[in-house]
Amino acid sequence: MKVLIKGLSLFLFTFLSVCTYAQVSKLQVNEIMVNNKTNYVDHYGQNTPWIEIYNNSAASTNIGGCYLSDDPKNLRKYIITKGDRNTLMGPGQFLIFWADDNHTRGTFHVNFRLDPTRENTVYLADASGNLIDKLTVPANASALEDISYGRIEDGGTELGILEKPTPNINNKFPDQDARNESFKKNDPFGVGMSIIAILVVFIALILLYICFKYLGRFYINRGNKKSVEAVEAKGGKVDESIIRKKDRDGMSAEVCAAIAAALYEIYNDVHDIEDTILTIEKKAVSYSPWSSKIYGLRQMPQVKSKG
Repeated sequence: MKVLIKGLSLFLFTFLSVCTYAQVSKLQVNEIMVNNKTNYVDHYGQNTPWIEIYNNSAASTNIGGCYLSDDPKNLRKYIITKGDRNTLMGPGQFLIFWADDNHTRGTFHVNFRLDPTRENTVYLADASGNLIDKLTVPANASALEDISYGRIEDGGTELGILEKPTPNINNKFPDQDARNESFKKNDPFGVGMSIIAILVVFIALILLYICFKYLGRFYINRGNKKSVEAVEAKGGKVDESIIRKKDRDGMSAEVCAAIAAALYEIYNDVHDIEDTILTIEKKAVSYSPWSSKIYGLRQMPQVKSKG
């Protein structure tokens, strides 16, 4: 049993080591800027040389425990701290290390400095000190201010000067300015753009018109059908010829719907039954002169003067 447990433990350790090495071996030195004057600044607000590492694998990789160096005879010159959670790199992710020879500032500040007056080579080694990748910056590229050197495409083999440094982002991306210039060349006065915009608006309006037109018909027909079914359920009968868009007398679907709704209300006794005949009769009022108000008034006595 003990032999079996030891064997399983050894197998598991070996398997994990192989997987870890396979992931770490995909790390690459992707881009380097030696003469940083006004470009990228560190957390202390200083412009110092920087090194970009790229994870060229489809899995997350922890760079902690690996080494960075500028000396081929000492690949273990700077060890990347294992306990820093920021050393975990996702697929296609970048990490920037500052070559300022000031490692007391944190995990991402190495203990060597790149020199713009000479050729510079950065080495990346695994936890065992085995070389994973390296990138050499020629002397002429090192002297260029705010110009980086690296892989033309992330993780690729073609190297060259990158006039537009791209720390923490892709080295190659679509040139928006080139697209704008091409569009301006093909349509200098913007006539094509105006025509396209107008066509888009009109097409959208036409589609909306068609949509609402047929959608309205659908709901009208649906309402007519329900009204007829309701009338027939009450024992009534409706001529189906009126439930059309237009019949031979020219009635519209709205009129048909109103008729159907009225029939539905009649057969469901929605309203009280009312007589549509108006009768006007003369009302005889008994009149007595004795009940007239004028006879109830008092008259003042008239006094005749003696002549």
